[in-house]
This record gives sequence, structure tokens and C-alpha cells, in this order.
Amino acid sequence: MDKYLKQQLKAWAYDKIVSNPKKFGGDFGNAHIMYAYLIEFYGSSLVNELEEQQMSILSTISRDRNKLLLKHPELDCRIKHKAKVKSNAVGNKS
Repeated sequence: MDKYLKQQLKAWAYDKIVSNPKKFGGDFGNAHIMYAYLIEFYGSSLVNELEEQQMSILSTISRDRNKLLLKHPELDCRIKHKAKVKSNAVGNKS
């Protein structure tokens, strides 16, 4: 994904959140905004049949994946968005 597309997506997301903060900025905002994006940019009948609960499940899977990759760095094959390892300055005995 290039910088221009990232900027466009960020601006689109910001506009959505500003347009309805309770919906897109609330507890289920991630699912709502993913659903809105799919409807707006890929408005096919298949996308229209997806329910927000399904988007919520996808969002949960994505968050769980990120947590699992942090817990098991040997499985983390990301290059660009790899989580940075935090050092514990107090616990280091080097």
C-alpha cells in the first residue's frame, strides 16, 4: 500500500468518525467502519449480505492475531509492521 492510499484511507476514516462519533468511535466502531468501507467501495450484493456481527468477528480475529504474534514472536513473519520489542531496563542484568 503506497503513502497516498494510506493518507486517503486515514482521511476517509477520520471523516467517517467525525460524521458519527458514537457509531464509528464507539465500542463496535471497528466493525462499523470496516462494514461502511466495504459497502462504500465494494457495494456488491455479497457485501450487503454481511452483517455487522460478522465484521465484529473479523475485527476480533485481527486483534487476536496481533496479540498472538506479540506473545509468539517466532511466528511473526511481518516485516513492515512488526511490533517492536520493549526492553525492561529495570530487569536487565547485562
